[in-house]
Amino acid sequence: MKKATLENVQARLGQYVRTSAKQPVLILSDGEPVALLIGLGRDGKRPPAKLRDVLRRAWKDYQQNGGIPHEQFWEELAKETSKA
Repeated sequence: MKKATLENVQARLGQYVRTSAKQPVLILSDGEPVALLIGLGRDGKRPPAKLRDVLRRAWKDYQQNGGIPHEQFWEELAKETSKA
């Protein structure tokens, strides 16, 4: 997932729309997530229903519980993957 500031997205929208066809773009304002740009690809299809559901649940969780620091995320991910 690519991250970009709202200011950069506003200045280079076309570039980020093209990027979003390959990977989601998380848009940040003052360091906080404010939007997620997900490209539809060249065929015009919507993202799969499962993806939309995952994104809705993730956003709801973020709104209710907030996020975690960057380093904490990677530490927890490393622990989870080492258990598998």
